[in-house]
Amino acid sequence: MENQQNNYALIIGVGGPKIEYTVNDAKKLRDNLINKDLVGYPEDNVIVLTEKEATKDGILAKFDELREKTNKDSTILLYYSGHGGRDAEKNKYYLYPHDEQKLNADDLRDKINALPSNKLVLFLDCCHAEGLVQSGISGLYGMAQKLNDEQGIWVLASCQDNQESYGPVTEVPEEKNSFFTEALLEVLSGKHKRPFTDPAISIMDVVEYIFEVVPERAGEYWIAEDQPCVQTPYFKTQMSENLILSYFPKNAEDHEAIIRELEPKAEELDEENFIKLVKSMEAVGRVDEAIKTLKGNKRTKSDSDLMEALGDLYRNKYLISKVQKDGDDALAFHLEAYELAIETEDEEQVFTNAVKIAFMYAKLDQNKRVMREYALKAYEAAQNYFYPSVTKFVTMAEANIYLGNIEEAKKHYQEVADKAGIRYRMKCFDRAQIVYNTLFKPENEKDEFIVFLEETLLT
Repeated sequence: MENQQNNYALIIGVGGPKIEYTVNDAKKLRDNLINKDLVGYPEDNVIVLTEKEATKDGILAKFDELREKTNKDSTILLYYSGHGGRDAEKNKYYLYPHDEQKLNADDLRDKINALPSNKLVLFLDCCHAEGLVQSGISGLYGMAQKLNDEQGIWVLASCQDNQESYGPVTEVPEEKNSFFTEALLEVLSGKHKRPFTDPAISIMDVVEYIFEVVPERAGEYWIAEDQPCVQTPYFKTQMSENLILSYFPKNAEDHEAIIRELEPKAEELDEENFIKLVKSMEAVGRVDEAIKTLKGNKRTKSDSDLMEALGDLYRNKYLISKVQKDGDDALAFHLEAYELAIETEDEEQVFTNAVKIAFMYAKLDQNKRVMREYALKAYEAAQNYFYPSVTKFVTMAEANIYLGNIEEAKKHYQEVADKAGIRYRMKCFDRAQIVYNTLFKPENEKDEFIVFLEETLLT
């Protein structure tokens, strides 16, 4: 991977008694970021502060240096591994740098807001980390005023506001990493669990892996005989853009291997493996060939799942190309898939395609009355669906946006948030925001419904 010349990082590892490993956290992350086979940040763009350099004044000065080096198009990664504290009575949260002078959340917020970048990632590996986000750093929402609709800030904290952040139990802690940073390093190095076959590692890959691994590893230890170790990470973002943090050309080879294995026998594959083949073709950029493969399969014309997959390919292509014909084709194939689903009594396909038809009517600025008709069909079919799947609730939520029932939409998005993982919630947010902005064109940058979606689906 070529160096990403406009990517910058400020990495802080406080060090000191009982948290010697925080220095190793910082150094290992730096090595990972400047590795040209992984993340590929230019060496000069990565600032590292450890131990005696990681004082309050030293940290604040490096924020100023970072501000001078970067611009609005820069991607900035901020990382802190060290002590965190709180004043429960005042509901105040602090970082404690190496000189133990309090660095409060307000100071940190002001320094972050002063950075010109539109893309910021903040990793906090310290005790009470969520509290720093929810109190002082919550002021980062003011930053939204200077961000455009395609960029934002992502914050991943190692634990909840009432928890501690743990490191290794070992006689040589300086050679180990905290549970949080260990997981972060693994996912950025491509050592995370399958199935991840894309050539890129995104912020959501990081979030998913850390949310799975950190509680597991913490749970293997006991603070006291009757007190298990509990550590639950926290994530908050303003934007649904899935920022790419690392890159693995080898993972693209997995898609190529799937294609080599399955493409020669495409006509004989069962539905699951045929769709797997098509998705791998799309993943490596062979979208037109994937479309041709679907169109050429004799089962597609009578199978609503395959017809829906064809509509999805054209929809994804349209959202990138903005070419009218791609959008028209997406609408046509989803209409066909819907009719097939009615004919074959495929209940789930009825409502998934009906809501996608409404989406295409909205995006193509076509008949709004027909759009609402399909939204109502989607809502009723989903409501009558026997199984309480996430797909059911997200369809009911989105359908209510088309129908103008925003309070009802909120209710169902809350159900989605309660049942779905962060990656799926992010996709739901993206669709909901597109639909709402397309239909209602809110002028307020912090529209009440968009704020609700952010708080509900992106936290």
